[in-house]
Amino acid sequence: MTIEESSTPKTLSASPSPAKSLVFVALAAGIGLVLSFVCALVQWLQEEQAKLLFIGLDGMNIYLAIGGAAIVVIGFALVRLRPSLRSIAIGVAVMTAIGLGTSTLIRVDGYYGNRTPRITWSWTPRAESELKTYLASSHRSPLPTSLHLEFTPSENDFSELLGRDRSGRIDRIALEPNWIEHKPVELWRHPVGLGWSSFATLGTLAVTLEQREELECVVCYDLITGIELWCHGEQVHFRHEYGDGPRSTPTIAVGQVFSMGATGVLTCVDIKSGKLVWKRTVFSDPAKQNLIFGMTGSPLVIEGLVVVTPGAGAGGAAIAYRADTGDEVWRIGDDPASYASPVAMKLNGVLQILSFNGAGLRSYSTQGELMWLQPWVTQGDSRVNVAQPILIPSGEGLHSANILVSSGYDKGTALLKISHLESNWGSEVVWESKHLKSKLSNVVVRDGFAYGLDNGILACIELSDGRRVWKGGRYGHGKILLVQDKLLIQAESGEIVIVEATDKEHRELSKYDALSSKTWNYMALAGDVLLVRNDREAAAIRLPRFNPRSTGNHY
Repeated sequence: MTIEESSTPKTLSASPSPAKSLVFVALAAGIGLVLSFVCALVQWLQEEQAKLLFIGLDGMNIYLAIGGAAIVVIGFALVRLRPSLRSIAIGVAVMTAIGLGTSTLIRVDGYYGNRTPRITWSWTPRAESELKTYLASSHRSPLPTSLHLEFTPSENDFSELLGRDRSGRIDRIALEPNWIEHKPVELWRHPVGLGWSSFATLGTLAVTLEQREELECVVCYDLITGIELWCHGEQVHFRHEYGDGPRSTPTIAVGQVFSMGATGVLTCVDIKSGKLVWKRTVFSDPAKQNLIFGMTGSPLVIEGLVVVTPGAGAGGAAIAYRADTGDEVWRIGDDPASYASPVAMKLNGVLQILSFNGAGLRSYSTQGELMWLQPWVTQGDSRVNVAQPILIPSGEGLHSANILVSSGYDKGTALLKISHLESNWGSEVVWESKHLKSKLSNVVVRDGFAYGLDNGILACIELSDGRRVWKGGRYGHGKILLVQDKLLIQAESGEIVIVEATDKEHRELSKYDALSSKTWNYMALAGDVLLVRNDREAAAIRLPRFNPRSTGNHY
């Protein structure tokens, strides 16, 4: 060996450290898992149920996009920058600290109608604690001797969901649209129990359903003062991430209050005393038979019967009980349930009970016979039909009638033609439109036009063909009443808005901060007293009546 050979240094190959090898192996495995997940996701997205899910997640799409982008950025950074284990550990620790700190400061208090989380500060009092404090103080006070209770029915009564015919239309009062010069007056406000029930009124009484700890309660208040008059409770507690408690609105008829609880407990309570008259359970197994969001349909009182549509298995789509005794009179049908309430309509001179259920729009006779069905399935197996069907004058004589139905989840609105020839009934779709998709709200009709919340935005469509006339005003998944020529809207945020019911344009006239948190409960208008509530509080507001001689009216 020469001297040159011996003096030349040899280059040694650097062997990777065990830690780096582990990182590369984990990274390769991670990339493989991600690619497998992407392939499975692409395949899953082709399925119908996946499409329906993403339609239902309308309000979450931006969060899903942000989350997906974050995953891509993190993955790219790991591959491109090749951070050390120490850097990865520090990053994970920082993100964990931020997550824990955020979860300490805020909490998710349910979800909005578009499925975005309802976020509040962690120290904000929960509705249950506010109600408990209020009840502890108010129940110590005796009823005022000056309190005047009126049980006599009047034209101002709002005795069931959305008014007497469940159409949301009120013609007996005209509202003043200028709330700057003519301000609404708050009569009372206080906490109430959990739930998405609304008020029904008779005389000076206002009745609703509330969850009070482990009791599902029918509660009666004085309309003008908000003082509690009586409370009847059942040992029931329906729980759901979208809010605990009862969902349906009581029905007042024949001196009684008929209520459907969230788990299917139907009660009849005397309106004067609050004493239980009778009780029935519509499900043999509520855990298996109940809807995912609970029973929301309000009882229908018709011809001495109380009719409910729970979809209680074979032969239990609709059930009728005697209003005075609770004895079962008939049950019929195999249709699955949905979230609308049964409604009475006279079609072609024949009184019928209509149920917008999971199969579509179904008609029953008052004797418990199946009459006709117009299929209308929304959100696949979820079958989410919520808005009340509305009877539309057809102008075609005694042999046909038109009914408007609307649903969310990209289903839309349809005008149905119901025909009757001799003893044969039939139905057909006149037109369908995607310009109005009422997910959790209701639709009202005036002068050839329908008004509703199209995925949270107010829209006006033609009744003749479903064409959109205008769209404007973001009110979320709120509720609507048509008061003569004005739309009275309670936004999902709790704000009350008055909008002109016109086909010209979206014309908002006035606003009023009625409630300050998520509101899915329907309004009740008893004369000029508007009753509003959500799962935290209730209030009564006297709305100004329209005076044509007033100089403040410039609308």
